[in-house]
Amino acid sequence: MVEEVREVFCKGILSRSGIGSVDYSINPYTGCSHGCAYCYARFMLRYAKTRQPWGKFVHVKINAPTVLMKEIKGNMSGTVLLSSVCDPYQELERKYEITRKILQVISKHNNFKVDILTKSDLIVRDLDIIKKIKNVEVGFSISHFDEEFRRIFEPGAPSIEKRFHALETLNRNDVDTYVFVAPVIPLITDRDMESILENAERCNVRYLFFDTLNIKCGNWKPIIAAMEKYEPEILPRFIEVMEKPERYYSQFKGRVLDMCNNLNCSFTF
Repeated sequence: MVEEVREVFCKGILSRSGIGSVDYSINPYTGCSHGCAYCYARFMLRYAKTRQPWGKFVHVKINAPTVLMKEIKGNMSGTVLLSSVCDPYQELERKYEITRKILQVISKHNNFKVDILTKSDLIVRDLDIIKKIKNVEVGFSISHFDEEFRRIFEPGAPSIEKRFHALETLNRNDVDTYVFVAPVIPLITDRDMESILENAERCNVRYLFFDTLNIKCGNWKPIIAAMEKYEPEILPRFIEVMEKPERYYSQFKGRVLDMCNNLNCSFTF
């Protein structure tokens, strides 16, 4: 549960990005109420000016839509990601509608390709605006198919069932979608992969992206603590795998390739 909610004013909101093919990122919030144990964005704590731990604070950039209107100039173009270090549809978005207002601004400047990445079915609320954006896709982060895992590792995030239901709704409304299988958690994601792929195909998801588990951003202790609660008997093997994960991920990629060949979906690892 979030202990600190603070309304703040930002000086800028459209940030240059070094993520792959992404040109800009927009983060309407600092902090995230999902509180995922494995989250790589914990480094944002150093900028947050809070004593609360990650997952216990959210700072709302209440002037972000107005700032964005000033930052978008002329024929600016490129790929914009919402979001890179927060979930743009975390629970406080239900009240503040910052992401919704940002999308309204972007919808008037159709030179941008918009990539929305979330764990929340709240995004369906904004279908009316999303459908006005000429070039848009929506991704859902799904790395498991176990509600007990979600309760421990992603305590503030919506259920996997709600995420797939939202994907289904988006596809019915002709919005391009993908599943972001990230992070791939050794010994956990493996056993749920078939269910993830089958549900992705059922929802007519176009493709899947995979990303490995990053343990170099202050998240190792929270991961270990969560694993001890979730399935302590596999913890020694998990630690062993993560000491030299390259071999594991290579084998995992091969298994995913075999599974995807039997289904109507493509993937990028």
